[in-house]
Amino acid sequence: MTAQKRHLLWIVPLVVGLGFGGWWAFRQSEGPRVDALSPVRQPMVQTIVTSGRVVQRRQSDLGAQISGTVAEVRVEDGDRVDADALLLRLADEDLLANLAEAEAAVSEAEARLARVQGVGRRMAEQALRQASIEAKQAEAEFQRQQALAGTGAVSELSFERARRDRDQARSRRISASLEAAAAAPEGSDVAVAAAALSRAQARLTAAQVAVEQTRIRAPLPGIVLKRHVEPGEVVQPGEALVTFAGDGPLQVRIQPDESNLAFLRIGQPALVSSEAFPDQRLEASISRIAPSVDPVRGTVEVDLDIVDESELRPDMTMAVEIEVGRASSALVVPSWAIRDLGSDKPWALVAEDGEARRRDVELGLEGDDLVEVVSGLSETDRVLSPTLPIEEGDPVRLRRPRGAPGAGGEEGG
Repeated sequence: MTAQKRHLLWIVPLVVGLGFGGWWAFRQSEGPRVDALSPVRQPMVQTIVTSGRVVQRRQSDLGAQISGTVAEVRVEDGDRVDADALLLRLADEDLLANLAEAEAAVSEAEARLARVQGVGRRMAEQALRQASIEAKQAEAEFQRQQALAGTGAVSELSFERARRDRDQARSRRISASLEAAAAAPEGSDVAVAAAALSRAQARLTAAQVAVEQTRIRAPLPGIVLKRHVEPGEVVQPGEALVTFAGDGPLQVRIQPDESNLAFLRIGQPALVSSEAFPDQRLEASISRIAPSVDPVRGTVEVDLDIVDESELRPDMTMAVEIEVGRASSALVVPSWAIRDLGSDKPWALVAEDGEARRRDVELGLEGDDLVEVVSGLSETDRVLSPTLPIEEGDPVRLRRPRGAPGAGGEEGG
């Protein structure tokens, strides 16, 4: 082999190697080939998923206004009762004795008032009539004695006796008149007796109220959900003795985190399902949002009305999904494509003109896997995954575009 041929044998591979190396370096300067996705438009619904329990609209804990010892419990869990039915009773022996005394005092006061208004008044009126007759007779006798005294036909002693009798008769008539006035319906004796009766009746009412406070009654027809005490236990005012549910519509009560409060509105639709019937989803809507937040748990109480409650029972555990937002044509990307999601300044990394660039975005509805982009991205943008080892400003080459959020595909280039 000539020297010229041997020279060519090593020059050709060198040229080929240098050419390939230059091509590789050029391609590397363009950046790595990476996947990207494009935002797409589609209907989107944002929901809050939580759990709750079935409650009666009129469910409440019943307690006593006074402290005492439980003397009797007349109901069991699940008992149906009528309005005003006696559920339990506290010890009341001393209060019943006070009640009996108050009843006797009222009877006595009523009798005294009756005497004043009846027999006493009649006797006073009769005494007044008699005193008036006697006063009239005494006045006539005095006038006769006075006329005779002028002629000297009667002695001075007889005349003075007639004067005295007249004056005494006048005094008796005045006294009888005052007594008759006092015994009249508007008189002072009647007023005193009536006032005494009023005081006795007030004491009786107080005694009746005290006795009734030892009775826990059903406020309306309903069902006893749970009795919390047994006979012999000492209870305090306000302590829950019986959990009671009045007849009426059932509701589902939930306690979502207070962070969801901004999304909740009266009338928002929801779907609920029970553990007993997990495949049966019932329509519901928010009917009440509590005006305050539980400071200990950081939750807010929310009630939902159920359209068809026929299969529900009080205290059932329910899964609840509340629709808090809906868009017929939302621009969406997978949640993982947004960086700093949940912060005040979310952003995305997009491929633009062969380079990775940051785009600040404004978000709207949020689903389980997707998020709505209100501004900052368009359907033509190519969003880079946060899992790629690419930072803002790095060169990138795209394969073919993805057709939908989460779908595979590359952009040629």
